Amino acid sequence: MEFAAEQDVRRRASDVALAWYEENRGPFRGSDPQAYRDMVVAAHVASEESRLAMHRWVDAARRASLSWAEIGSLIGTSKQAAQQRFGGAAQAVRPAGDDIIVRHGATEFNEMEMLDDEGRAGRELVDTGFFRLFLRQTDQAWEYQRVAALFPDRMRRKLEAAGWTWVSTWYPFHYFKRATGPLD
Repeated sequence: MEFAAEQDVRRRASDVALAWYEENRGPFRGSDPQAYRDMVVAAHVASEESRLAMHRWVDAARRASLSWAEIGSLIGTSKQAAQQRFGGAAQAVRPAGDDIIVRHGATEFNEMEMLDDEGRAGRELVDTGFFRLFLRQTDQAWEYQRVAALFPDRMRRKLEAAGWTWVSTWYPFHYFKRATGPLD
């Protein structure tokens, strides 16, 4: 990332708490001790969410085939340090019941093609995981959408109004399904 772009990201991150305050409390004037309390809490929440976002983006980068060495290089650390910091949570696997079909090897680059094939075969997506799609066989054909959105609640309401059903979120994507009719 170029220096100017990095500075822009830093400015935006530092403005999150103030933007929240001004939207909800009005202009920050610096004359009320309660305003500083609100700002400390808002900055803390933004900091925690940024930490979680970092983990989510690293997880998404791994699913997009970036190596631990590449991730370490991007954040100025070693491969081992990146893997130790970010590697633990992503490996959790959803337990599969007798009726659950698990497709392994799903990445950001191939999962929509996999979902198209599975949907035509009557397999309904029930969850997503690290390199995995969890499906169940039905007598319906299915179509799927994967959406990245800044305002997921607004996007979700819009898609649900069009007949889509939310399945899961595997950051940064939100997955939706819709039955298209009986299998042929």
